[in-house]
Amino acid sequence: MINSTFILTIFNPLLFLSELGSGFEKETLVQIILILALALIALVSFDVWRILKKKGKGTMWRPFFRLKLEVFLDKDRVLHPQVLTMTILNAGKREVEIEAPVLEFRKIWSKRKFKLNGINGNYIYPMLINPGDKHQLFIETNRFHQYDNEIKSFYWARIYVTDLEGRKWKSNDVKLRKSLVT
Repeated sequence: MINSTFILTIFNPLLFLSELGSGFEKETLVQIILILALALIALVSFDVWRILKKKGKGTMWRPFFRLKLEVFLDKDRVLHPQVLTMTILNAGKREVEIEAPVLEFRKIWSKRKFKLNGINGNYIYPMLINPGDKHQLFIETNRFHQYDNEIKSFYWARIYVTDLEGRKWKSNDVKLRKSLVT
């Protein structure tokens, strides 16, 4: 004959464990809870130690430091602009070191990204922006059209900015030309 505990383990292991646990005394259950609590405290303290160890540039204290960048993208004409103006304003209380911004041209399903390294072949990024300061970069769209003529048919442009710690900001969308959607 098949043992009833065997059937319980196959069909309902939780019921089997509850029958097995009914034979424990209260002191044994308290000891098991204490052992599990000590193991949980050890794991949490290890994670806190690991975070404090790699603290570096404020990984644990990041929510308390207010870094606020405002990124704007403007154009000189309503449609088919020739010059896009990127403005980065540091409205926070600490200086921010930014990497090279990325200019993204978008269509409905297509995207083209270009990294803006500097002005006239001179590298100006990474750049340190102090609190209250702003940085402007004038971007000629003809240069990108020379590189890839298909960019003339793209509808929107946007700028992505990251700092050296990995935080990301993006600008507003700028409409480059008319489409059936917009």
